[in-house]
Amino acid sequence: TMAKLPKLPPNFINIVTGALGAVGGLGVLGYTGMNSLYNVKGGERAIIFNRIVGVRPDVIAEGTHFMLPWFDKPIIFDIRTRPRVVKSVSGSRDLQMVELSLRVLTRPEVSKLPSIY
Repeated sequence: TMAKLPKLPPNFINIVTGALGAVGGLGVLGYTGMNSLYNVKGGERAIIFNRIVGVRPDVIAEGTHFMLPWFDKPIIFDIRTRPRVVKSVSGSRDLQMVELSLRVLTRPEVSKLPSIY
């Protein structure tokens, strides 16, 4: 013998479909909200790469900023001054070895970051 199935209300499918749609809508809204903010820390600058337009010409300063999650991608640059030491060993006329070292301080020019990327 077959077990009897309980009687369901006539609009049961509509209720379940509406609940699943609401849960899915909340999930999409939560995903979009979590991924639409990004932080640019002190000593850094950002540029925005857009999937449709390409690299935007403006440079983003420090702070929390808004972006469109799938279309925009922030590219973070460190703009602090960095030292680099270049060493060289050479011989003098009287055959003594002389070691030279040069310390060079470099940092990117902030207005040129979109063209650097």
